[in-house]
Amino acid sequence: MDSVATNIASLYSDEHRRLKRMLVRKGMSAQAAADAVQEAFIRLLRSPGEDIRDFRSYLRRTAETVAIDARRSEQRAGSVIDPFALIDDSVADPQPLPDAMMISREEAMALDAALLELSPRCREVLVLHKFEGLSYAEIADRLGIAKNTVMVHMVKAVGCLKLKLRENNARFD
Repeated sequence: MDSVATNIASLYSDEHRRLKRMLVRKGMSAQAAADAVQEAFIRLLRSPGEDIRDFRSYLRRTAETVAIDARRSEQRAGSVIDPFALIDDSVADPQPLPDAMMISREEAMALDAALLELSPRCREVLVLHKFEGLSYAEIADRLGIAKNTVMVHMVKAVGCLKLKLRENNARFD
C-alpha cells in the first residue's frame, strides 16, 4: 500500500499542473480546475487500481468528466427560479435615485448649452446624425453639401462637445 501511495503522489506531482492548465484552456476558472483535478485524483484513489491500464489517461478523462459535471451543475443552479426572489424586498426600485436624477439633469443642461455654442451647420449635422439617425450620405443629400463636408462638420461638432463637457465636468470636480 505504501508503494501505491508513493506512486499516486509521484503521479500527482507530474500531472496536476498539466491537467489544471488543460481545464483552464477549456474555459474553467483556475480554482474550479484545481477542484476538478483534485476530484479526479480522489476518484483514482477510490477506484480499484487493477482495472486501470493507463493512469494518466484515466486522470485526464476523469478530470474532463468532473469539469463537465461541474459546468452542468452550474447551469442547472443558474436556471432554477427562486419563487421567493419575486417577492423579495431587496429588489432594486427601477426609479433612479434623486441624486442620479439631479446629475442627469445637470448633464442634459450642460449638453444643451454645449449644443447651442456650436455653429448652426455643425449643430444641424450633429442633430440629423445622432438624434434623427440619418447617414452621412442622407444628410449630404438633405442639406445639399458634399458627404466629406458632413464628416468635417461632425468631427468639429463632436470635438467641441467633448471639450465643453470636459470643461463642465472640471467645474464640478
